[in-house]
Amino acid sequence: MAVPVEIRRPEEELEVEREVPVKISVDAEGRIFVDPEIFWVSKRANQEVRWILDQGDGKFLVDFGEDSPFYESQFSQDSPLSGLVRRDILPHDHRTYEYSVWVGDEKLDPGGGVKP
Repeated sequence: MAVPVEIRRPEEELEVEREVPVKISVDAEGRIFVDPEIFWVSKRANQEVRWILDQGDGKFLVDFGEDSPFYESQFSQDSPLSGLVRRDILPHDHRTYEYSVWVGDEKLDPGGGVKP
């Protein structure tokens, strides 16, 4: 006699926040920091990044150049959400995408990745 088995989809096993926050900070000497230094978004969970400048209403620019895993390549205080990962991007636990963060004339080149 067959035993019924409950099949669960992976996204049902663990609730995941839709937004992955990346906090942009500038120290007293003008150096930029991001937390986390490398973000990871889940393609399966439809996650997207939200860049947040912790100095209130300041301006910032995030630029992936020609190698963005998202449909857009630039983000700012006016458009801080990355949107979904492009359909043609395959998740990979070790592949990261370098991007630049600009606050004023200062620049930092952190990274981000796409997991399943």
